[in-house]
Amino acid sequence: MTAPPDDAQSTEAKPRLLLIDDSKVMRKSAVKMLGKDFDVVVAEDGREGWQKILEDDAIQVVFTDLNMPNLNGYELLQLIRTCEDDGIRNLPVIVVTGAENDDEAKEQAYDKGATDFITKPFNSTDLRARAQAHADYHRKTQALEVNNKVDALTQLGNEQHFRERLAQDVSFVSRHKEDLAVMVVELNDFNGLFLKIGRVGADSVIKQIAKVLLKAVRKEDTVSRLGLARFAVSLPTAKSEGAVQLARRICAVVDSFKAKLRGEALSISVSIGVYIPAYGSRPTYDDVWNGAKEALGEALKMGRGEVFSIRAEAGEDVESELEAVLEPAAGVMDAISIDKALLQLKAGESDIVALKIPVLLQRLDPIFKLLNDRQKQALIKNLNREV
Repeated sequence: MTAPPDDAQSTEAKPRLLLIDDSKVMRKSAVKMLGKDFDVVVAEDGREGWQKILEDDAIQVVFTDLNMPNLNGYELLQLIRTCEDDGIRNLPVIVVTGAENDDEAKEQAYDKGATDFITKPFNSTDLRARAQAHADYHRKTQALEVNNKVDALTQLGNEQHFRERLAQDVSFVSRHKEDLAVMVVELNDFNGLFLKIGRVGADSVIKQIAKVLLKAVRKEDTVSRLGLARFAVSLPTAKSEGAVQLARRICAVVDSFKAKLRGEALSISVSIGVYIPAYGSRPTYDDVWNGAKEALGEALKMGRGEVFSIRAEAGEDVESELEAVLEPAAGVMDAISIDKALLQLKAGESDIVALKIPVLLQRLDPIFKLLNDRQKQALIKNLNREV
């Protein structure tokens, strides 16, 4: 096989960076200054730059101007810092500022997640040093997160960690014939919150939610951060009703957060999907994860601060669906109980109770089985009399 030319080999080994500037002169100057040590990709506005970021996961550093047509530097920063992809969200972004950018503009860029600043006109030494430092840091940070399986912001486990722990929990509950519940927790309207309070403030909220989750669970449970504003919790041996009640408590605690911006109260809430696999089953990670995400999707459709549960056991799926239809305003899947049904009858809500009859009868089935023949006949006689 013929070896590639030396220049091709050196290009492959170079860190790749993206420079976004609407000035053709600036783009050419940057390529000339950095081309020897870096594989430089250029874009003439934020929209083109964002597209290149989405398409090219080899980009390690982004240099961007602030004042550009179509999509400016502030808007590009927001897209990067609120992206679901961890690799994109954590990209070093160096803002190139000019004489027209005052301290307030720099502060705004920093608040939206700028990593560093460099001022025009820049020289080749400063530009190369800044690019090399951030490219090296990004590579080391990525390697550290993968190897440690730890989320850098919250110090919780990452997705790889959660996969491993969930596999262990599934194996344990299957072997010992125990229950399992999995919760997916998502901060409502993260992008809107980010716009109001910036990256530092949004990160602080994420860390506070992580603390709430850790305090709410037991030692044997697992809490991980799986995305920008999403967490997952594995609850081995947790009963279905207990898991749903725990989800409600978490929603209530987060909803009680007191936060203000310039005197205006900020609304902070989470929605939670709860998935309970069939008792005694041995579901795969994908089975459980897809079920939990489906439950979260339903909770998000219902509105802010909602809980939706899916139970894989026979009859329990019906329970979740009924509760979602009957009590959407409550924001939670209340357990169907005989006491609650009686209270609803007393309140004149017989039409609602009628919809719950299949599940209520299933709940009463163990009692029916205890009746002797005489008691069964008496019950049937009373029912016929009522009809």
